[in-house]
Amino acid sequence: MVKRMSQEIGPARLVNQQIVQPRCTTPGEVVAWLGAMQAQDYNGALWAIGLRLPQAGEVDVERAIAERAIVRTWPLRGTLHFVAAADVRWMLDLLAPRIIAGSLRRRQQLDLDDATLERAKALIGQALAGGEIRTREEMMALLEAG
Repeated sequence: MVKRMSQEIGPARLVNQQIVQPRCTTPGEVVAWLGAMQAQDYNGALWAIGLRLPQAGEVDVERAIAERAIVRTWPLRGTLHFVAAADVRWMLDLLAPRIIAGSLRRRQQLDLDDATLERAKALIGQALAGGEIRTREEMMALLEAG
């Protein structure tokens, strides 16, 4: 009985994870179906999404990112994940307070008080206003200057 169940779990997982018999047709659908996809390794994450879309390629996944159908953010465990755009806010509302609370000691080590964080938040908000897109390097330079 246990052996039979374990033989059934593997194939069922492949179907449920959209690797075999995929039903999703867009990168946004794939990411929404899975809830979030680990994206610390950007190229690996592109591949993981593309694997689940037989008719799509890297260009299609990157287009979904550029069009903001999927977002690369830190909603879980403080590591980068792809999340469907429609899910970003509720995930961050739910999970960010725990991550932030856990980072209090690190904030103290870096001498980051509330006023500094508020200033950084304002600078980032201004830089991204109107749907602007900035690289990590641009954002770091902005924060250093501000």
